[in-house]
Amino acid sequence: MRSLYLTIVLGILSSVTTAQKPPNFLIIAIDDLNDYVGFLKGHPNASTPNLDRLAKQGVLFTNAHCNSPVCNSSRAAIWTGLRPSTTGIVSNRSGWFRERRRFETIVTLSQAVSNHGYQSIGYGKLYHLGSQNKTEGEWQRFNRYTYGPRQEPKLHSEGRGDRITDWGVPPAGDEPSYDEAIADRTIAVLEDTLNAPFFLGCGFFRPHTPLYAAQQWFDQHPVESIQLPPGYQDGDTGDLVYFGARERRPQDVEAPGLWDQDWVESTGNWKNVLRAYLASTSAMDHELGRVMDALEASSYAENTYIICFSDHGWHLGEKEHWGKAALWEQTTRVPFIVVGPGIPQGAVCDKPIELLDIYPTVMDYAGLEPPHKLQGESLRPLLENVDAPWSHPALTTFVDHHALRTERWRYIRYASGEEELYDMQCDPHEFSNLAVADPQNPLVQNTLKTHRTKLQALLKPHQL
Repeated sequence: MRSLYLTIVLGILSSVTTAQKPPNFLIIAIDDLNDYVGFLKGHPNASTPNLDRLAKQGVLFTNAHCNSPVCNSSRAAIWTGLRPSTTGIVSNRSGWFRERRRFETIVTLSQAVSNHGYQSIGYGKLYHLGSQNKTEGEWQRFNRYTYGPRQEPKLHSEGRGDRITDWGVPPAGDEPSYDEAIADRTIAVLEDTLNAPFFLGCGFFRPHTPLYAAQQWFDQHPVESIQLPPGYQDGDTGDLVYFGARERRPQDVEAPGLWDQDWVESTGNWKNVLRAYLASTSAMDHELGRVMDALEASSYAENTYIICFSDHGWHLGEKEHWGKAALWEQTTRVPFIVVGPGIPQGAVCDKPIELLDIYPTVMDYAGLEPPHKLQGESLRPLLENVDAPWSHPALTTFVDHHALRTERWRYIRYASGEEELYDMQCDPHEFSNLAVADPQNPLVQNTLKTHRTKLQALLKPHQL
C-alpha cells in the first residue's frame, strides 16, 4: 500500500512539474509563399502535404495577413511587434529598424524571451536578407545564409533585369537553396538535450526567387498540367485606380523588375514560371516535413508551440501583377498555422488576423509581460475558441499606401486619396472594385466611410 501511495504521489508531482515547465516555441517563417498551398486551395496544382499535415494538427487561420507586402518591413513588424507606420520601416529600402531614432534599443521578440531564460536560436531567413549581417545580436545563436546560387549564365528568363528572375534545375552538385541546411540545423537542435526552454526560429528561403529546385520537384509539376491562376481574369485592371494607371515594378538598376504580363505572354513562359514557383514550394514543404518529423520524434513534442507563417503573399499574374509590393488579397494574405498544447486540432478560423499578432501571442503563452506596448493582439482567445468575439481588422502598409481587411471587406487607400473596395464574400478574387463600379450604392458609401475611420484610428501615433 505504501509503495502504491508513493507511486501515486510521485506521478502527481511529475505531472505538476511537467505542467509548470515553460513551453518551447518553434517559429517557422516561409518566404514569399501565397495561398498556393493545399489547405488554402489557391491553385489547383499546389502540392504541400506537410503544410497540410501541420494545418490538421492545430488552428488554421484562413484570413491572416502581413503588415507589409515586402520582406524588410513585414519582418521588422513581426519581431518588434510594431506597425510599419510606427517604426518607419515601410519598404525594403527603409533600412534596419535599429538605425531609426527611438528604436535603437527596442526589445525584439527573440530578445524578450531570452531575457526570461529562453535559449533563442535562429537559422535561415528570419529578417530581411539585406539586414542579415546585423541580426546576430537578436539571437543567442544565429546562422546566416543566402538564397543559394544565381546561375551565370542564367538558366532562363533571358533579358530580365536581374538574375533573381531566373528559374530551373541547377547543375548537378549545385545546391538549389540552403533550405536543406537550415532544416538540418533546426533538426539538430530538436535532437539535442537543452538545459532551458527554447525559442527556435527556422526561416526557409523558398519559394522566394530565383525559383530553383531539384528535378524531382519539377517532375511533380509537369508543365502540360499547369493551370493559369484562378484569380486571373482578362481585363481585370480597368477599375484599378492607382496601380492600374502606373507601372508596377519599374525596370531600373536600383529596383530591377520581376516578370511582367507582356513578357510572360509574349514569350509563352507563364506556365513555366508557375511550374517553377510550385516546384520551389514543394521543395520547401519537403524540408518543413523533415523538421516536423524531428519535433514529433523528440522529447519536446508535447510542450512546444509551432507558429508557421509566410512573410507576405505573391502574385503570379493575378490583376496582371507579378511579385509582391501591392495591397490586394493575393499579396497580403498568408498561410498561418498555430499548433501546440491545449490548442484544438483541425480547427479553422476565418477571423482577420495579422502577423503583428505573433509577438503578443508568444508572450501570452510564455506567461511573460511584453517589454513595450505592442500593436498586435494575442491570438489566444481564437486559439481556444475560433468563434470567439474578434473586432480587430488586419492592416497592411506599403510605403504610404494602406489596406484594411475585415471578415467581409478589403479597403485600400492610396497616398493619392484614391480608393478600392472589394466584397470578399461575394467576390473573393477582387474582380470588381466597388468604389469605381458602384460608388452611389448606399452600402458602398457607408462601408467606405466606416473603413476610412477605422484606418485613421489604426494609424494614430503609438506610444511605446
